[in-house]
Amino acid sequence: MAETTARGGSSGASDYGASRAPHLAPSCAAGTADVQALLYGHDPLPGIVAVEPAGPGSVTLYRRPVRDGPVRSAAPISTELDDFRPWVLVAAATLPLLDTGERQVEALRGGGLDHLVTFARWADLTHALAELRARQVDYVSPPSLVSQYLVRRGRTLFGGMTFEDLHRLQLDIETTSLQPEVPEARVLMVALTDNRGCEEVLTDQRGSEAALLHALTERIRDLDPDVIEGHNCFDFDLPYLAARAKRLRVPLRWGRDRSAIRVGQRTDRYKVGARLLPTTRVHIHGRHIIDTYQQVQQYDTAGALESYGLKAVIPGLGLERPGRVYVDRGDIADVWRRDPERLRAYALDDARDVRDLSAVVTPTQFYQTQLIPRTFQDVAGGGTGEKINALLIRAYLAAGYGVPRPEQPQPYPGGYTEVRATGVFRPVVKCDVESLYPAIMLHYRIAPRSDHRGVFLPLLAELTHRRLDAKQRMRAAHGADRTYWDAIQGSFKILINSFFGYLGYGRANFNDYEASRQITTTGQRLIKQVLTWLEERGCQVIEVDTDGVYFVPPPEVRDEAAEEALIEAVGSRLPSGIHLAHDGRYLGMLSLKQKTYVLVTYDRALVTTGSSLRSRRDEPYLRRFAEHATLALIDGSLDDVSELYIRVAETIRAGELGVEDFARRESITRRTFENPSLRRLAQAARGASIGQQITVYQRRDGSLAPTSTYNDDEDRDYLLRRLHDMARRFAVLCPDKAEFDRLFPRLKAAEDPRKRLVQPSLF
Repeated sequence: MAETTARGGSSGASDYGASRAPHLAPSCAAGTADVQALLYGHDPLPGIVAVEPAGPGSVTLYRRPVRDGPVRSAAPISTELDDFRPWVLVAAATLPLLDTGERQVEALRGGGLDHLVTFARWADLTHALAELRARQVDYVSPPSLVSQYLVRRGRTLFGGMTFEDLHRLQLDIETTSLQPEVPEARVLMVALTDNRGCEEVLTDQRGSEAALLHALTERIRDLDPDVIEGHNCFDFDLPYLAARAKRLRVPLRWGRDRSAIRVGQRTDRYKVGARLLPTTRVHIHGRHIIDTYQQVQQYDTAGALESYGLKAVIPGLGLERPGRVYVDRGDIADVWRRDPERLRAYALDDARDVRDLSAVVTPTQFYQTQLIPRTFQDVAGGGTGEKINALLIRAYLAAGYGVPRPEQPQPYPGGYTEVRATGVFRPVVKCDVESLYPAIMLHYRIAPRSDHRGVFLPLLAELTHRRLDAKQRMRAAHGADRTYWDAIQGSFKILINSFFGYLGYGRANFNDYEASRQITTTGQRLIKQVLTWLEERGCQVIEVDTDGVYFVPPPEVRDEAAEEALIEAVGSRLPSGIHLAHDGRYLGMLSLKQKTYVLVTYDRALVTTGSSLRSRRDEPYLRRFAEHATLALIDGSLDDVSELYIRVAETIRAGELGVEDFARRESITRRTFENPSLRRLAQAARGASIGQQITVYQRRDGSLAPTSTYNDDEDRDYLLRRLHDMARRFAVLCPDKAEFDRLFPRLKAAEDPRKRLVQPSLF
């Protein structure tokens, strides 16, 4: 079959993947490689929304037509077949191990893994890779046929498209249980929304769950979305629907080829920072799945959100809508019987929330997909090291070169961190060396020694150049245009900041631990110089962490303009291309220990770093005490915090707290009922299903109980101990232990209450 590489229209690669964006000339050349090819692939094809295997030797491309530039999002999807053979990169000595099936071998230049072996069938490649893994032989072979196709063909998805061009369908289900296998399990309704005006709820009012699932399949076929989105859909909605469909013998043929949804039996992983978290793998032919529960975890890099449940995330990100309907999980079956219209409204609001949330947390992943030869679903859940690796491997293969083997892991130093002072400070300014490590790499020309093609630094330089350009356009734009440019610069920023981590990534083909050492030691030297220069100008340094410094400015620096002038003067002494920026100004700062502090903004909002003063395990009354205590310290003294402590203690002893103030939310898992250390929770969770969340409190007898059984029987001694433990987190501010004990005495519920200093008012 001939390769189908129609060139109708422009790929949009030169304008960030959006044809409405103006052209930006590349800022540098990458030796013999074109920076456009480095970023978007050497053979871009616009409008590809999905690639799927199509039998031995070929793939199917699903495309939206591009005519004179813009992608027509409402136009029907077209399909094309393209020849393709799966492949693996190995060293010459490995070839005898691959004597299986029909294969072709191409010798590449450059050494290392320099033989490209292609196979007629995916099964033959799978067999060959199993042999290589068994022999512990180095090789490169992307894990999916789609990724292999995109790398080898030099293409990416979504060329010429904006995030708004995607047809995104949101899905939310309401069920009678959290486990699809239990006898009472049943799907009651499915809410659907999309970004083209669809808002509807499919229900099971006639008592036929099978008919509901049939109707859902037909509706998805009619709408034909590119992406299906849900909150926790990988681990609840989609597996639940698939399990119910299997039980009822109703195939969920949601694929663009009318194939059924596939739910993996093995646990998959998705990346959040340095953590790999478990999830369920789900595949729908020709469509992508985005789980906003996972995406919001990646988005919340600062840890500002206390919970990633939908009901907590929406207000946490300021996405509330007036009139939103709420129904407690435990009341769903009852509301379905009594007031089905209320449940319909609740389900539809959930789907709307997913639509709004996705518009905030997933655009950067979309625009990364225009650069990275991976599916949208894989980019959204993958680590940044693999993304940079894919860009470099694509560039080397396009030039006919092999790639090096990864270096063995070696230790290297980290960034410079230090707490110079603890206590209460006001006012406080933060300065930050923008993208410190990438800037060092570019200024000092630090790159992997194995990058013989000279691809690494030009790729980093071009991404940096385009990010700065996108930031400038964002500042000048408004509305949807501003949102677009913000997503573009954000996607570039994530990749730019990943280049340093890539050098120390054990599985990276171009890793270089000596380069990592050079970068971190240079960073330490530069940030220490910044500290010296700040102190020479009368600043009191509070804390430094790798590339950022919190400090109290000298008395004559009284407004933001003066702060910026100070930082600009200090930064002017840094090498060219390394920029010190004003990164925040605060009414005050409470510094307790390294990476543990609270910032108070000028509108009196609190920004907390570190778990000492904020933990998801803390009951609401403790979180409020910590917040009020911080503000009291900023405005006054430790004596004011002591008065606050006594007031809260009196409120506890008088029984004036509501159960919602000292209850905590617990997720019920299999471990709840199997781990002996959780027996109190297991007793409180009797009758609850695995996967359910319940709110519990501690009774006077030490047992845990659901809040629905509360009878003025809370353990007040326990609440007072917890309050004292919270107060002890401020102990660093009072080195005299006797003085601290006077200010924050241990109290018991059975004692005679101390004389009230003021009437309780905190709660």
